[in-house]
Order: sequence, then C-alpha cells, then structure tokens
Amino acid sequence: MKRKFLFGLGLAAVIAAPVAVSTPVFANLKEAGAAIAQQLLRPEVKLEMGVEKQVAVVDENGVEKMEWQALEGEATVLPGDVLRYVVESSNGGDIAAKNLVIEQPIPAEMTYVIDSQKGNSEATAVYSIDGGETFVAEPMVEVTLEDGTKEMQPAPAEDYTHVKWNFSNELASEMAVSVSHEVTVK
Repeated sequence: MKRKFLFGLGLAAVIAAPVAVSTPVFANLKEAGAAIAQQLLRPEVKLEMGVEKQVAVVDENGVEKMEWQALEGEATVLPGDVLRYVVESSNGGDIAAKNLVIEQPIPAEMTYVIDSQKGNSEATAVYSIDGGETFVAEPMVEVTLEDGTKEMQPAPAEDYTHVKWNFSNELASEMAVSVSHEVTVK
C-alpha cells in the first residue's frame, strides 16, 4: 500500500511540474498539435496512366478517319504505330496540392512526336534530351554545318527522353487534370 501511495505522488509531481512551471511546454504542445493536424490534412494525389493507339476506321459513309483506341493488357504495336500516353491526376485529399509536376520518360523503343503534348491550360510542358537531368521548353543541339561552322538547332524528335508538365495553379481538393503526349513506335 505504501508503494502505491509513493508511486502516485511521484507521478503527479512529474506530470504537474512541467505544466505549472514551464510555459514553453504549452507552445511545444501547440506546435506538435499543428504538425499532427497538417499531417492529417494533406493532398492525396492519384495518378492514372493510359495508353491509346491511333487507328484508322471507316465510318458509315465509307470515309476513313483516325481515332484513338485504348490499349489494355497485352497489345500488339508495330513500327510506325502512333501511341498516346495519357496521365490523369486527381486530388482526393482535404487540401490543395501545390507544385504538382508530372514527368514521363519516353521509352527507348519510341520516338516523341514534337508538339503533341496536350494538357490543362495551367500546365507548362518542358523536355529533356539528356535522360531527365535537365529540362527546357525548347531543347537545342549543336550541329556542324557543311562549311564547318557550328550552330544551335532544335533537337530532333529522336533525342527527346522525357516530357514534364509543371502546374502553376494548385490542384484543389476533388479536382482532376489530364496531360498527354504522343510517340511513334521505332
């Protein structure tokens, strides 16, 4: 019985002392509470990627037109086929997602189709020709002309290794965006 009483007093002294004596403990608890709340309220960005193949179809009037056909599971593609990669991003979290960036590598078996990128108006596309190390709006390469002079020219489609979209606006809770680009099978 005596042990329980002493233990109870000791515990009360330890708990009461920091609260009664030290104001910074309240500040620390308040900051910890804010940090916990921030962890609970956060964006939950979900990315889904799909691939479509451009195919020629004949309509009911006998006119041939191009359409996109979703590829699922194991699909056959041949050299020269044009594919479109579509990335959809949605925020299922409680707060907006800031500084959203979507980066897509161009597979080695594919060639990027220049100017094929599409996305929401707040998305800015930039490209890499060095394996994703650097990104610029207009990749350039140095070319030696017939007379031996060198000049910078736009990079050929075969040099593109990545495409990246930077979103200037926040992705609000329950909002979705979509970006896409096309490639040709080598």
